[in-house]
Amino acid sequence: MNEGKSLLNKPAGFPQNWMKYPIQGFSALRAVHYFMQMQVLSNAARWLPLTQNMAKPLDKKSLELLKNEVKALVEADSENIALGIYPPSVLKPEPIFQHLLRIPQILWDGLQISWRRNKKATKKFSKEAQKNAAGLPEYYTRNFHFQTDGYLSTESAELYEHQVELLFTGMADAMRRLFIRPLKQALATDGVGENAALKVLEMASGTGRASRFVKLAFENSQVTVSDISQPYLKVAQKKLADLEQIDFVKADAAQTPFKDESFDLVFCVFLFHELPSDVRQKVIAEASRLLKPGGYFAAVDSIQLGDRTELDQFLVEFPQQFHEPFYTNYIKTPIEPLLNASGLQLITSDVGFLSRYWLAKKSNIFSN
Repeated sequence: MNEGKSLLNKPAGFPQNWMKYPIQGFSALRAVHYFMQMQVLSNAARWLPLTQNMAKPLDKKSLELLKNEVKALVEADSENIALGIYPPSVLKPEPIFQHLLRIPQILWDGLQISWRRNKKATKKFSKEAQKNAAGLPEYYTRNFHFQTDGYLSTESAELYEHQVELLFTGMADAMRRLFIRPLKQALATDGVGENAALKVLEMASGTGRASRFVKLAFENSQVTVSDISQPYLKVAQKKLADLEQIDFVKADAAQTPFKDESFDLVFCVFLFHELPSDVRQKVIAEASRLLKPGGYFAAVDSIQLGDRTELDQFLVEFPQQFHEPFYTNYIKTPIEPLLNASGLQLITSDVGFLSRYWLAKKSNIFSN
């Protein structure tokens, strides 16, 4: 995959109005808030005798790169809000007391994660998780990230969004939104207005955070939220209860129950790197099957080797630190050939902070 100019270089014509300043300020404070929480968590883990298998710190050059990428992502995300690509409500925080009360749980779970990392415990589940694992693919039934119960319990689902923001210094939500602006631009080229009633599917939705952003950006859309994990889907239903025209379906992204050519948009976020290579191809083929001719497929996931050469060593070491058994294959495997093999033509792809997005279109003449 070629390294292109980042979308997140400060865009030309950045709106010179009052909106950008409070938006940028809020996002910057949010990043600092999560960074401080992560520092507390990391320092606490280092004191435990059984949790010394910690990641090596990045060098100054890499840290400076990440700092600049965070700044660029904040600026680009703020521009999108100022331009009305998506509304300011995408930044709406959860109630402060709910957030603060979760921090002790996050700290305790973080210490357990460190212990499991040290012990290389990847199949340690509660009774609830063992029950929910029944009938699911073998590759899925593991402690991804060494997190408690993997994706198989309510406790895991309740902590997940907070934990991901800690990992990405408060930038996870902004990365989830990376594809929305280029998608709107592509739809406009097709003559599709912002008020169009799109039929949308999120595959492997987790707790539905990305579905919220897509729904807010396309208010008249009908969004189907799907995930293979029943606990995560239930938490998604609770978190999205304030939105209308949302459906929830338990489904494996590689084999969904939906009819051919049912959706105008199919997307997934942070999914590819957690799939074996053959399943990754099946998911993309399934997305193509579900898209109407001329429909769009969008994905956001980790950067790959060569996207940020200064971080290549970090990418190589990441799967050992966070138990991502399919990550090494992912970072070495370009996505574009997989799209082409399923009749999806890449429209655009770019990087932002630690993520890359792909936007592809289903050929009008392609037939599965």
